[in-house]
Amino acid sequence: MSVIHVEEGFAILDEQIYYNKIFGKLNVEIRSELYEINSKFMPDSQFQAMKKRGIPNRKRKMRKEEKSEETTWIQGIASEIQKIGLSSGYFTKLDSHDNNEYARSAAEKALLVKTPPKRMASTQVIEFESIERMDNLMCNGIISNWISCSENSPGIIEDSENHKFYIPPGATFHVGDVTDVEQYSVLNEVLFDLVIADPPWFSLSVKRKKTYKMDEQVLDNLHLPSFTTDDSLIIFWITNRKGVENEMNERFKQWDMELIATWKWLKVTKEGEPVYDFDNIRHKVPYETVVFAKKRKSSEKFDLPDKLIIASVPMAIHSHKPPLLDLLRHFNVDIKQPLELFARSLLPSTHSIGFEPFLLQSEHIFTPKNACNINNHQNLYQ
Repeated sequence: MSVIHVEEGFAILDEQIYYNKIFGKLNVEIRSELYEINSKFMPDSQFQAMKKRGIPNRKRKMRKEEKSEETTWIQGIASEIQKIGLSSGYFTKLDSHDNNEYARSAAEKALLVKTPPKRMASTQVIEFESIERMDNLMCNGIISNWISCSENSPGIIEDSENHKFYIPPGATFHVGDVTDVEQYSVLNEVLFDLVIADPPWFSLSVKRKKTYKMDEQVLDNLHLPSFTTDDSLIIFWITNRKGVENEMNERFKQWDMELIATWKWLKVTKEGEPVYDFDNIRHKVPYETVVFAKKRKSSEKFDLPDKLIIASVPMAIHSHKPPLLDLLRHFNVDIKQPLELFARSLLPSTHSIGFEPFLLQSEHIFTPKNACNINNHQNLYQ
C-alpha cells in the first residue's frame, strides 16, 4: 500500500509503490528518476552559487505577521513529518545533490509523447484485453469512444510506431472535454460515487500547452450533480492563487454541496525537506490544497479528518498530483465508481476524461523492472 504512515494531522505517501503494484504483472515499474528530488526547487544559477560558496541557502528574514496561521501550522507539522520519515527509512540523508537534474531530465523526456488529438463526443465504450493497437481504437486519426481495459489485468496499447502505453486494470478513459461525461452518464446509466478533479486553473494552464481554456469557464459549464450519486464524495485540487478557495466554495453551493474537509499536499525532497522554504510565501510555497465536499442531501458521514497534511516526494512532471485512492480507503471511504476529471494519467477501475488522459502512461514513464537504476540514467534514454 502506498500509505507509508498515518497519524493525527498528517500522512506520508509513496507514489512509486502505488504505480509499481498496479503494473507488476506487466513486469514494468515507474522510472525512479522521476522522483529523484534531492534538492529544494531553485534556479540552476542559485544552486551553483550556493555550491560554490559551500553554504546553505540564505533565507530571508520575515516579519512575524507575514506568515499566515496556516503556513505556521504546516511548517510545524513538516518538522515532525521529516523526523518520522527519517526514522522509518522513507527519507534519507544524501551525500550529494544535483538540483534535481536527473528528475528534470527524465520529466522532459517523459513528455515527448504523441497523444491522439481532441475529438468529437461519443458515448460508445470499446473494451480491450491484454494488448491492443491504437489504430483499432481510432477513427480518422482520433479516438472518439470511451476505451476500457479489462478488470483482470493491466493492458498495453501500441501506436503505429510501436510505442507502448500501459493501461491499469479496469481503467476507462475518454479523450475530450470533461462535459462529455454528462451524456455518457445518461446513456450508459452510470453514476459516480467519487469525483477527483484537477482543473486547469489560470496560474497553471500555460504550462499545460493551452489544451484547456485559460479561465475557469469550463467548471461553470459542468453540472456535476447530474452524474454523481446522492452520497458521492467530491474532491477538487485548487491552486494557491488568492481567492480561488472561496470561488470553489461558491461553486459547491451552486451544486448544492457543502465543504467537509481541506487538506494540504506538502511536497518534500528525498530527505524530507519541503521543496520551498516557508519564508518564501510571497513567491512559491511547498504545498497545494485539496478540498472535499458532499451533497447537502447526502446521508453519508465520511470519516475524513477535516484538516490533514499529505507529505510525499512529488513526481517531476509539472502539476502532477499524487493518487489518493489508497489514502481514501485507509479512511474507510467505500469507492465503487470513481471518476477523474481533467485527467493526465489513469487509475485502476476508474473512469478518466480529459484532453490528455493517458499522457503519463507511456513507455517514457515506465521501464522494465530492475532496469531503472539511478546509476545508469543516461543509458536508459540513449
